Amino acid sequence: MPLLEGTLITLKDKTTKKVEDLKINDELVTYEINGLENIQNMEILQKKELSTFSGFFRESKIKNIWLDLSNKIYKINDSLELDGSHYVYIKRNDTYYWSEIQYCLVNDELFKIDNSWEKVVKIDTIETKQNVYNVQMNRIYNYFANDYLVHNGAPCTACGAACGAPAEEEGGGEEDPPKK
Repeated sequence: MPLLEGTLITLKDKTTKKVEDLKINDELVTYEINGLENIQNMEILQKKELSTFSGFFRESKIKNIWLDLSNKIYKINDSLELDGSHYVYIKRNDTYYWSEIQYCLVNDELFKIDNSWEKVVKIDTIETKQNVYNVQMNRIYNYFANDYLVHNGAPCTACGAACGAPAEEEGGGEEDPPKK
């Protein structure tokens, strides 16, 4: 999931590094959520909701990093800027789930590295063409960007099976639209 240049990522030793300075095998702070499978398939993940929240901090290594281009950026509370397709962990009406940032609403709450929830009070949308970075994790598929828990998303579609993307299945069928 795309991050803007300059976004600070929390490393295992609790220091931060700009996303553009990250290297494969850097170890990042992650968060394992109890009751939620550690999956990358966003179609499945976006349907998983919890009524309680607990978990624990872990570490995971970066498996892959690549550059992409974004046309629209979402700025939350003047402190987190992400491409609209990036997933964040939110609390809305006492329900916890992963949601694309473009579906985040004022009064949602975002999970932070200090084990707190921050209420969304401001969302700005910026139309722009901007380079963004994608980070794929090796074991736990989330990490902290500017102190907010974000998901690394689905495997890179640019390199397909080489970085973990499942082969496309034959046949069709209608897909369910995102619910959030």
